[in-house]
Amino acid sequence: MNKINQPEKLFTKSAFKIALECPRKLYYYRNPDVYANADADDEFLQALAEGGFQVGELAKIYCEVPLENDVKEKDYAGSLARTQELMQQQHVNIAEAAFRFGNLFVRVDILRRDGHVIDLIEVKAKSWNPDVDKFEGTRPAGCVQSDIRPYVYDAAFQKYVVTQALRELYPGEQFTVRARLMMADKSKTTDINGLNQLFKIRKVGNRSEVVRADNIDQVLAKSHVQVLTAFDVDGLCDRVIAGTTTEQGKDGFMLNMKFLDYVDAMSKKYCDNESCTISLGSKCFKCQFQSNGSDGKKDGYKECWREVAKFTDKDFNEPLVKDLWAGYLGTKRDVWTKAGVYKMADITEKLLDRHNAKDTKPGLDHCERKWLQIAMATDNKDLLADYASDILDCGAYLDVEGLRQEMAKWKFPLHMIDFETTAVALPYYEGMRPYEQVAFQFSHHIIEKTTDGGYSIRHAGQYLNKDVAKFPNFEFVRALREALGHDEGTIFRYAPHENSILRAIYKQLEESNESDKQQLMDFIDEITHAKDKRTHKMLHQGKRDMVDLWDVVKRYFYEPREMGGSNSIKEVLPAVLNISQFLKDKYSKPIYGKEIPSQNISSAKPIAWITYDPTGHVENPYHLLPPVSSLLGIPIIDNDMLEKIGEDMTIANGGAALTAYNKLMFCDASMTDALREALLRYCELDTMAMVFIWEFFNDNV
Repeated sequence: MNKINQPEKLFTKSAFKIALECPRKLYYYRNPDVYANADADDEFLQALAEGGFQVGELAKIYCEVPLENDVKEKDYAGSLARTQELMQQQHVNIAEAAFRFGNLFVRVDILRRDGHVIDLIEVKAKSWNPDVDKFEGTRPAGCVQSDIRPYVYDAAFQKYVVTQALRELYPGEQFTVRARLMMADKSKTTDINGLNQLFKIRKVGNRSEVVRADNIDQVLAKSHVQVLTAFDVDGLCDRVIAGTTTEQGKDGFMLNMKFLDYVDAMSKKYCDNESCTISLGSKCFKCQFQSNGSDGKKDGYKECWREVAKFTDKDFNEPLVKDLWAGYLGTKRDVWTKAGVYKMADITEKLLDRHNAKDTKPGLDHCERKWLQIAMATDNKDLLADYASDILDCGAYLDVEGLRQEMAKWKFPLHMIDFETTAVALPYYEGMRPYEQVAFQFSHHIIEKTTDGGYSIRHAGQYLNKDVAKFPNFEFVRALREALGHDEGTIFRYAPHENSILRAIYKQLEESNESDKQQLMDFIDEITHAKDKRTHKMLHQGKRDMVDLWDVVKRYFYEPREMGGSNSIKEVLPAVLNISQFLKDKYSKPIYGKEIPSQNISSAKPIAWITYDPTGHVENPYHLLPPVSSLLGIPIIDNDMLEKIGEDMTIANGGAALTAYNKLMFCDASMTDALREALLRYCELDTMAMVFIWEFFNDNV
C-alpha cells in the first residue's frame, strides 16, 4: 500500500482508541479525505442517543472548572500554550488541558492541580454501578474487564503522556498524577427534575456544542446528589502502563505487544502515515471504514479482505461467514475468520453443530436455523434435503404444521403492541437513575374474529407523551392497561424489549408513591415474565405473558433474499410482502384508514401499503412515511443512521423515534404537529408490520 502524504499529525487519544480497535484502521482514520468513515458524520446523532455532551458539561460543573479555564484553542500549539498559562497556578481546575510528549498528544477532559498532585479525570457517558460492576476481570485473572477496557486504556494513555510531559516541562519537580474515570453512577438517583434539560445541544456546522441553561447554578445549588462519580482507576492504569495486566501479550490483543511498545509502534505508524499489519476477525464485520461508492472514497474494509483473504469482487458477493445469523454464536465467527474460514460454504459440522441438544422447543433451534440459512445461501442440496418438506414454491421456508400448532394456542382478539423508549446518561426526572428507561410511546393493533369466520383489523389505540417535562412511565402503563384490559386475548410483541421495559417500570412503581401502583404492578405481572439474569431460570410468568413474534419467526419462517442473517422486523416485513400474493392483492388497494380503521390516517384519505419499484419489488412501507429526520433538521441522508442507533440500542425500528424524542429533550425544539404525526405513524406501522406477518402466517396455515 502506498504512503499518502498528509500534513503532520500527532498521535492523539482518539487515534489511540482507533488503534486499540484495529491497527490498520489507524491508516484509514489518518486519511479521511481518501477513506470513507461512517462514524465521521454521526456525532450529533450519537449525542442525542446517549447524552454524552451533557455528561461532559455537567462534569465540568461538578469538578468546579471555571468557564474561562476551558481550553478552547483547537490547534496543538494554541492549546498547549493556554494550558501552560493556566498551569502556572498552584491550584487550578482545567477542561481540555493539552499535553505533548514526543509525538503523543492528549487533551484531558478535566485536570485538577493541587500543588504537585494532578488528578486526571476522563469523562465517559457510560453507566457504572459500583455495587455490581468490576474493573478487573477473571478471564484471565488480573485482566482489565473487557467491557471497560477501552476506557481504562484511554485513561492509562493520558496518564502516561501527562506524566512524561510534566517531567519535561518542570525538570527537577516531582508530580503525582492520579487517573480517574468519571461515569454515570447507576447507584445514584437524581434529586433534580429535568437535570438533562439544563444542557441543550445545538449543531454548529459539522460540530455540536452544549449550551447551559441560564438558571443552572441556582438549580444545581439545591441538589445534594451527584449522578456522576469519578472512580479511581489509578492503580489499574499503572499496571496497564507497566504491561502487567494479563490481557497484554496474548490472543492478538495489541499485536501481542505490551502497552508502551504498542503505543510507540502505533504512534510512529500514525505520524509517518504508514499502514499497519492486519489480521481478520469478527471485529471486521462492523468496520466503519466502508463505502457504498457514492462519496468517491475508498473502502478500507474491502482493502483488508483483498489483502489478507485474497478476495476478489466476486468473493464479496458470495455468502460469507459475517452474514450468518449471529444469534448464540458467541466467539465462533471470530475463531472461524481468524482460521481462514470466510465463506458459509466452508463451515462444517465440526465447526457448527447441526442441532442444539438442550433445545426441546418446537420448530427450529438456533443451530438448525443457522444451517437452514447456510443451505439456502449456498444451494447445498444435501443440506436442503433436511428442510425440503417445509420450503414453499417461492423459495421461503415455512414450517406449516409447527406454525399451525403454535397458532392454535393463541386466543382472539389478538393484540399487537410496540413501544418507543429512550435511556440516556443524565436522568430526565427526579428520582431516576442514569440510563433508566423512559417509555414515551406505544401503538396497538387488534385482530378480531368476525361472525362469518373471518377476521377484522383495526388500529385500536396509541400513546405519545407530548410534554417532555413530565415523567411518562406510569401514565404510559395506565394507558396500556386500559388498551389491553378489556379481554383475555393473546398479546404480541416483537423481540424482548417490551417485556424488559415493563419489568423496569415495575421496579419504578415499587419505589413510587402512586396511589394505584399495586393495580399497575399486577397488570405488568399479568402480561410479562421475569427470569434470573444469571441462570435464566423462570422466576415468574404471567397468565397473559406476551408472545414474542420474533421468536415465532425464528422457529418457523425464513426467507433468504430479504432476511439474510437477520430476524429483525425491518427485514421480515419486506420478506412477507414480497412473497405473499394475498398481501399484495389486499394492500395494493387503498383500504388502510377506511376498511381498516386507523388512529392517524383518515377514512377520507386511505392509503395502499403496497407499492412497487421499477423492478417489481415491493417498496418498504416505511419509505411511504414522512421522514422524521427532515422534521428534526437532520439531513435525509442520516435516516439510516437513525435506525442504526435504534438497532444498537436493541429497539426494533426505534431509532427515528428515539432521536426525535431526545431532540425535544436536549435541543430548543417543540413537538410540532408534523413531528407528532410522524412519530405516531411510524409507531403505527411498527404494529401493522406485526399484523402483516400474522396475516401471512394465517393465510398459509
